[in-house]
Amino acid sequence: MNTFSGPLLAVDVEVERRAFAVGASFELEQGERLALFGASGAGKTTILESIAGLTPLRRGTVRVDGVLVAGRTRDETALPARYRQVALVRQPTTLFPHLTAGQNVRYGARGASTSAIAELVDRLGIGPLVHQAAAALSGGQRQRVALGRALASRFRVLLLDEPFSAVDVGARGGLRDVTIEVTTHSGAAAILVTHDLTEAQRFGGRLGIIDEGRILVIGEPRPLVTGPSCRRVAELVGYAGFAPAPNGAWYAIHPDRVLPGVVAGAGLILTGKVLSVHAFGPRYDCELAVGAGMRLSVHLDEPPLVGAECTVTAVAPPIVAS
Repeated sequence: MNTFSGPLLAVDVEVERRAFAVGASFELEQGERLALFGASGAGKTTILESIAGLTPLRRGTVRVDGVLVAGRTRDETALPARYRQVALVRQPTTLFPHLTAGQNVRYGARGASTSAIAELVDRLGIGPLVHQAAAALSGGQRQRVALGRALASRFRVLLLDEPFSAVDVGARGGLRDVTIEVTTHSGAAAILVTHDLTEAQRFGGRLGIIDEGRILVIGEPRPLVTGPSCRRVAELVGYAGFAPAPNGAWYAIHPDRVLPGVVAGAGLILTGKVLSVHAFGPRYDCELAVGAGMRLSVHLDEPPLVGAECTVTAVAPPIVAS
């Protein structure tokens, strides 16, 4: 029985990379989920690999239930990989090529009942694939099987590297729900890395924004997006324009929080020349030239004329520091 009273996962690491060092320091409790969001190449996968013990650390340690699993200290050696109870779903997906899909899922599922594995296989939509060779599966099928193999294992920490990227958009929600349910039921901690902000917000009870190897902020998903801590965080979470605010700060303008025309008392009123208009799902993405050299992207239901003057109201734009 585990009697450790500290955080389930404690991460304090630094990894050397060619372009920049990647560092992370955070803790997760039982049942907590963290989504790390950032652009490709920001260091998200490096953080996962450092937690899994796959990347040499320049400095720091990773502990699961207080036990050292990566790094080293004067008195401790990291636990061998097979005992760490850390499950990783990598991108691109790796399966055992000499095993069938079903054998891949059952690999490492010590103590799990046949009925529990069968239920998991069914919920992940891979029942018809269990007898197929791993090499014969499509990219999306391989990701489902790899996810099943991880969820069937006895993990304390689940690491997910873009696990739904090759899966049809319509199926991602179901796979995400199964992953959350299994993780919560087992009392484990989970980390998802993604460059899809919506995916990150839906998965994580906490959201971390990473840029050039640094986690800029970790917080609750909605407050972090609606009230970004600085201009760079605002840029990363989708604010597409900035207008001068008092004391050298900036009003951050989000393209989806803009109303056409003047809406008194709703926010900041901006007028500019329409530079371009493009279809954007059911709406239109419009680029405006506002003020001296400022360009603003807004999403509107009705398309303005290119070259015409357009006035919009940015609804309650947050003020951010440089």
